[in-house]
Amino acid sequence: MTECGTTTAAGASRTSVLLHLLDSGNTIYLIVALGLAVRIIPLAMVGGSFLAHENPSYDRMALELIRHAKFSPYWPPGLPYYLAFFHEIFGNGMLVARSSILLLYAGFSFALYALIKELSSRQSANLAALTFAVYPSYIRYAFNPSTEYPAGLCLILIVYFTVLIVRTHRYGLAPVLGLLLGALALVRPSSLALAAIVPAYLLFRTRLARIAFASALMAALLISAWLWKAYDLSGRFILINDSNEENFAFANHPDTPLFFTSRGGPVNFDHPARFLQLEEQIDANSSRLQQRLLLETTLHSILSRPDLFLLRCFNRFRVYFTFPVHHAEPLTRHLAAAGQIHAWLGGGITLIEVSFFWPIMVFAIVFCFNLPSFRTQFDAVSAILGIAAIYAAPCWLTWSQPRYSFPVIPLFAVLAFMLLDTLLKRPWRQVLAPVLRSNARRRAMLLTLAFFFWIQMEWIVMIVSSDAWRQTGVQFS
Repeated sequence: MTECGTTTAAGASRTSVLLHLLDSGNTIYLIVALGLAVRIIPLAMVGGSFLAHENPSYDRMALELIRHAKFSPYWPPGLPYYLAFFHEIFGNGMLVARSSILLLYAGFSFALYALIKELSSRQSANLAALTFAVYPSYIRYAFNPSTEYPAGLCLILIVYFTVLIVRTHRYGLAPVLGLLLGALALVRPSSLALAAIVPAYLLFRTRLARIAFASALMAALLISAWLWKAYDLSGRFILINDSNEENFAFANHPDTPLFFTSRGGPVNFDHPARFLQLEEQIDANSSRLQQRLLLETTLHSILSRPDLFLLRCFNRFRVYFTFPVHHAEPLTRHLAAAGQIHAWLGGGITLIEVSFFWPIMVFAIVFCFNLPSFRTQFDAVSAILGIAAIYAAPCWLTWSQPRYSFPVIPLFAVLAFMLLDTLLKRPWRQVLAPVLRSNARRRAMLLTLAFFFWIQMEWIVMIVSSDAWRQTGVQFS
């Protein structure tokens, strides 16, 4: 056998082994184990220290709930209750809070695997799980006690159970779906609309009122239980938490930047004196008066300049679909004397982030414009896109930054891996026939892709021209 023939045979053998591994039901356990190992390393490096660009307030609220303290809940309660459960078992400390998120990563991976396996194949499901096992953002937030992973897990499971109910009409899944809808609303209150819209969608698709009612009832019971608890804690009615009205008011203030409107993101902006004065004035009043002042401020800001409100919403939509800037934390903790290395290490991780984010979004966009090739999956695609849009829309009305799309990117990845799996099994001309045969569809797809990359280039220019990529992002206390 010639050397060329030997090389070809070896390559074919390796490909066969890889495909066999991806088609194995046990591979997902190896992938999750790999993902956990990759995350435990930085977790061990940071331990219980605080890092910049993360919010310890959820953990503080968890400790307040354990102490049965009376307070006005500024933050949503879903994550604090989750953290409180682990603090009750393992004691206080940020390390306990960080470690508890690893379980959510494992659940996230199994949920993503189950959803893609249902819609595509075991091979693509394993490949997707492997992708997110080494995806930088999905490593970084696996040891951060924040709402990214709880929301991401709930969102994937909501899509998964919605698809199963529509396809099988299994009544027993409806209460579970309702609990997930309620849990997501308590983790991210901006998703509250899903607790009403998803049951209505089930009623429309299944024509079974008992399924829709069961899911809506369980969601309502869970949310109502917290509303009663919040009233007991604060002595007044609170719609889940206090920060929602404040976010809406200050995100649409006349002095808020038109493009990047979010505070605490990768691009900082200075708050004018008028902005800060209003913030202090509202904070100085009682909670009940604060709500009225925030409502008046919001209405005045939007009605006086509706054009700026719409422009900010459009720009927030654009920022939502950009990539986050990494600061290489906590790796930079061990490079304290090498200042410039911080920026280059963070920049390198950001480039790796882009190498995951861009292909996922491109494949998802191409999938959407070739939907006629996936007619049998229309029920699932409508659920994925609808739930993703309803979840994301409030961010386009208030604060928006790249990390807010963390729970939504896996849903686009589902579409991307469905397309990839089909391209590997069918002729590409057959899969892409809808855009090849229709000039209008093809132009629309190319315009969408051009718009997406215009957003990316604009974001890169903004990041490079600012100091965001030079920040080390390390802060210890």
